[in-house]
Amino acid sequence: MANTTFRLLERFRQTFKGKIYKHRDSSLGNKIGRELFEDLFDHSDSPGYAQHVRTLRGLANRGGRIHTPRAIRRNDSVLGKPPAGIGSRKTPRGFSVPEGPVAEPRIGCEVKILAKSQLKQIDRVINDLDGFAQRMKSLNRRCINVAIIGVNHEANYVGYEGSRAFRHELREQEPKTVIQRIKDQLLRRYDELLILQFRATNQRPYPFNWLDPRRVELDYGAALTRISELYQRRFG
Repeated sequence: MANTTFRLLERFRQTFKGKIYKHRDSSLGNKIGRELFEDLFDHSDSPGYAQHVRTLRGLANRGGRIHTPRAIRRNDSVLGKPPAGIGSRKTPRGFSVPEGPVAEPRIGCEVKILAKSQLKQIDRVINDLDGFAQRMKSLNRRCINVAIIGVNHEANYVGYEGSRAFRHELREQEPKTVIQRIKDQLLRRYDELLILQFRATNQRPYPFNWLDPRRVELDYGAALTRISELYQRRFG
């Protein structure tokens, strides 16, 4: 596994490495979540998933848009069945999974990153993730719900609001506390709840490191295996 490059993990790393991370940029979560569907295509054991992607019966929508009469909040990224007769689909350069409109969600991926002020944010984050899980199940009870949650362990962190910089310091045991709260309140809501632990200062030269690189790869690889098996059972 040491020689494996998982696209989602690399996209997450690139969100911080060598650049300022702006936590209010909602497109960052869309880009990270979109890579889940590529990793599933590259590493999946589900013949059904691969066939649906190749025959354009499984499309990704990185904006999380789902065509339904219900008014729902946009999500980070979703893969599902397209509306009948729709020809508007494309496969961006560098990707294998085509993109287009989705009528029925089959895999929903929501991304949250707790880089600073974690205890202040945790209630909102949990409420957002709980709402996402309920929305997906209301649209398709078989939908595979996936949450990707990044938790920063770096105490010396700088956040940005527009052009203004704010220094943040984590309280002792703060990351451990928020991780436990996430697990306690969300594990039953999600088919896969993946917590990525990292260190990033958001200061020059903008370093990034996984807290335990081997553990991150194993956890994500195991999640891909389980998601593949679920997809095959529910939709294959």
